[in-house]
Amino acid sequence: MQLTKKSRSVAISAVILVAGHSAFAQVNRAGTRAEKGIVSKADVVTKVAGESWLMHLNRPFNETSMGKTWHLGPTAPEPGEATSPGHPDLQNSAVSQTLTLKGSDLYRINCQGCHGESGQGAPPEINSVINPVRATSAELVMERMKRAGLDIGRADAVKLAQQSNIALLQRLHNGGENMPPFPHLNDAEVRSLLSYLKQLAGVPGAEREQLRVKETPVRVGEHIVKSTCHTCHSAAGPDPDPQQIWEGAIPPLGALLTRKSRSEFIRKVTHGAPILMGATPAFYRGRMPVLDYLSEDEAADVYLYLTQYPPGESANLDATVALSDGGPPAGGGTPAVQKAQSAPLLPDNRPANVQPPSQSAELHTAAMLTAVAAVILLLAGGLGFTMREFQRLTTARSMCRQPFKAKPAGRTDDAAATFQRAS
Repeated sequence: MQLTKKSRSVAISAVILVAGHSAFAQVNRAGTRAEKGIVSKADVVTKVAGESWLMHLNRPFNETSMGKTWHLGPTAPEPGEATSPGHPDLQNSAVSQTLTLKGSDLYRINCQGCHGESGQGAPPEINSVINPVRATSAELVMERMKRAGLDIGRADAVKLAQQSNIALLQRLHNGGENMPPFPHLNDAEVRSLLSYLKQLAGVPGAEREQLRVKETPVRVGEHIVKSTCHTCHSAAGPDPDPQQIWEGAIPPLGALLTRKSRSEFIRKVTHGAPILMGATPAFYRGRMPVLDYLSEDEAADVYLYLTQYPPGESANLDATVALSDGGPPAGGGTPAVQKAQSAPLLPDNRPANVQPPSQSAELHTAAMLTAVAAVILLLAGGLGFTMREFQRLTTARSMCRQPFKAKPAGRTDDAAATFQRAS
């Protein structure tokens, strides 16, 4: 049977589509492995560096919901009234101590500052995590489609759920237009976090899939600093004076330890405290939201992390640190004072010997795509050759049969026609 030109085109397109889909899946798996290769190093604690996420977005502090709990600290004391005493100094956390964190803990210390306890966010600026997570469940996809009057099979629902899961992982690792990346999360932490997100979103059976991870106190402090504190506080820069703070400057992370003792720092984070502001310094309530969802031990872990890994130093910065900033790390030179009212982007102070972390990944992806294109072209060429050979053989076979269809001698035209129809 001969194939028409249209049939051959359809067949070639189908093979190319299948090959392209397989190649894309292979590239995607390679990209995922590369991402895992980056984040798997994140359980080796690294310092925070670079500008804050708000400065990266050029977004004023007073015009955003990012990093805010909407809980402020105590009001400033009346003149002559003493400020409330700080908490007694807690015992220093043991660096080698092992803590067990649930997915809900990872969500709380990494995500709650922006997305809130319920995961609903603050639309339209901060999207809810609920619907994207529900889209990773085939059951919920089928239920949603049915409500919309579009019944789909389970196989199609599974494919849609898998695509949604890939998109969710990419957003978590790479960030988005407004969301910073989270490359400091390792693979075990990502799995634990996703299992809790599914429970938070009401995915059927998610409560049976909850995972726990082992962490050190300094690692807990790294989570909080890179996911929450670094949203508003740049890593390095000059320590603003009271007048600059009055005008909207936000102290860098590197200055917090010189501003506050350990007990004062813990109190400021978990309960709030007045701050000196103005040309004639006086105590005011301040703008920093109270992170009352953090325990005093977790605030102490932040202090421990900032003490052991001083922020803002450009030496020995690895790709994990550079990615966690969502932008260039702070390096040589003196960054401008970060302001809450105006947040200009910092110049690129990346040292010359520090390569952009995505360069090797881009080269790897380009090489993979080139290989994929070559494979597709070879498959298409092989298919075209096979089709031409098949057509040639079919034509030759037809020509060999033609002598048997010749009109028999001595028969009438009607008999010949009957013979040809019978043959």
